Amino acid sequence: MGREWELSFRLDMRPWIAVAYAAPIAAVTAVFLIYPIGQGSFSNGMPLGISGTFNFMIVFQAEHNILMHPFHMLGVAGVFSFLLCLI
Repeated sequence: MGREWELSFRLDMRPWIAVAYAAPIAAVTAVFLIYPIGQGSFSNGMPLGISGTFNFMIVFQAEHNILMHPFHMLGVAGVFSFLLCLI
């Protein structure tokens, strides 16, 4: 990330582009490395492929009930409120 930061600085671009490119890398690290280590086994991690990904999402929702989490509800309400204000 430091190299992207330096390159964007030398090209007189905003250096936050390097941070934006780091976000998907952080997400992949969290899903494929940190979550399985926290669960105690890499067999609990998200597999590669369409059907495995959908199965992981269904099992993850069933085990953790993320749709009823207060922060998830606030995020959905915020998105809908923002869209309502655009109309």
